[in-house]
Amino acid sequence: MDYTNKAVRCFMELISQRIKQKRLENNFSQAQLAKKVGMRQQSLQAIESGKTKRHRLFFELAEALQCDPHWLLYGDKQ
Repeated sequence: MDYTNKAVRCFMELISQRIKQKRLENNFSQAQLAKKVGMRQQSLQAIESGKTKRHRLFFELAEALQCDPHWLLYGDKQ
């Protein structure tokens, strides 16, 4: 097993979980957040499910979710 790929998948899953957590805390539907960020709802669904490895609109997501991008990445404050 390639441990590097496994570690990257785990890291991306944690980011996906934090994005979903913040979306729910802000009472956004996937469609509402996607529109606010400028992406399709299906793209946000792929991010939240961990299927998308690169979040092109990462900083826009953080801004719309009113949270620190560092927290989305690492789960703690800078």
